Amino acid sequence: MNISTEKNKSAVKPFVTVLVLLAVMLLSACATTSTASPEEIVRERAQARWDALLNGDFATAYSYYSPGFRSATTVVDYEIGIRMRKVQYRTSEYQDQSCENIVCTVRFKVGYHVVKPVPGLDKFTHDGLVSEKWIKSDSEWWFLPQE
Repeated sequence: MNISTEKNKSAVKPFVTVLVLLAVMLLSACATTSTASPEEIVRERAQARWDALLNGDFATAYSYYSPGFRSATTVVDYEIGIRMRKVQYRTSEYQDQSCENIVCTVRFKVGYHVVKPVPGLDKFTHDGLVSEKWIKSDSEWWFLPQE
């Protein structure tokens, strides 16, 4: 064996060690399981959907809908439907929820106004309770709209 080959091997060894350590750290990060309860997960996802709606980020709001809804409705059709509604949401405030197995019902107090609901009235503003169904499918929680 010549001296040149020995030098190359010793130069590669620290590099390989760093790569192995990085791979171990990445794998351990991926293996970490969430300690959040289903109720906490649903609450966070439901609030994130409302936040997206209130901010006009309809593509993000759409991403929380169930796979079945998304297979039947494109994001473009969803956004057109939202924009065509006379109801405009102003606020959302989590109230409570109840969960059983793979179904959760989440309630929000939602502030909204309706533009020109009837002749002679420019805008109707109100707060009301909204109940939402969330279902667990493929290890993820999804919003299930009422049809």
